[in-house]
Amino acid sequence: MAENVNKIIDNDNELANAEDTSSKSTSAASKAIIATRVDKDVYNAIVDIGPLKHGILEYHDTARIISVRANSIKEDDSIDNDDNDDRPSVVVACAGTTDLPVAEEAAVTLSLSGIPVTRVYDCGVAGLHRIISALPKLRHPNVGCVIVCAGMDGALPSVVGGLVDVPVVAIPTSVGYGMSLNGMSALLTMLNSCSPGVGVVNVDNGFGGAVWAMKCLNSRQKR
Repeated sequence: MAENVNKIIDNDNELANAEDTSSKSTSAASKAIIATRVDKDVYNAIVDIGPLKHGILEYHDTARIISVRANSIKEDDSIDNDDNDDRPSVVVACAGTTDLPVAEEAAVTLSLSGIPVTRVYDCGVAGLHRIISALPKLRHPNVGCVIVCAGMDGALPSVVGGLVDVPVVAIPTSVGYGMSLNGMSALLTMLNSCSPGVGVVNVDNGFGGAVWAMKCLNSRQKR
C-alpha cells in the first residue's frame, strides 16, 4: 500500500506543477489524496516502513482515513474546517455519538477536498430540541447541502429535510438497539421519507455521501 501511495503522490506532484485551476475549491479537490476504511494497524504498518518519499502522511482516527499532502502542495493551500468565508459549505449532522465514524468519514473527505464543513453532532430525534437549536447553522446562507447520518429508526434526515431548503444527503448507519438489522431499518425509513429533497446512500457510506454533497455544490456554483 505504501508503494501505491507513493505512486499517487508522484502523479499528484506532476499535476500540481502543470495545472491551471480556476478556483481554490476545485484545486483542493483535485489534489486530495485519501484512503478510506484504513484500520489503525494498517496505518502503523505503513509508518513502520518509513516516511513517504514525496509527501506527508496523516491518519484521521475516528474517520479511519489516511490523507497525504504531496510536497508540491503548499501548506496554505489546505482548508480549515471552521473557515468563515463565502464559499459554499456543508453541514454534517449525526443523531448520536455511535454515528461518529460515518459522519467523520464524510466530514474529513469534504474538508480534505477543500469544502468548508460545520459539524452538528449528537442531535437525534430523541432530543428534538437539539436539532432545533442548530437551526442557525443548518440555515446559514452559505450552506449548500446537509449530510445527515443516523441509525435505529433513521428519522433525523426527514426532520432536517423539513427544516432546510437545500439538498439533504441521508446516510443510514449500522448502529442501534434491538433489531436494527445492521442499518437496514434506517435505510428503509430514509428511502420512505415523507420529506421531499432527501436522497439516500448505502449503509455506512460516509465517503459516498460526501461526494454526493460535493456534486451538489458544484452544480450550485455552475449556476
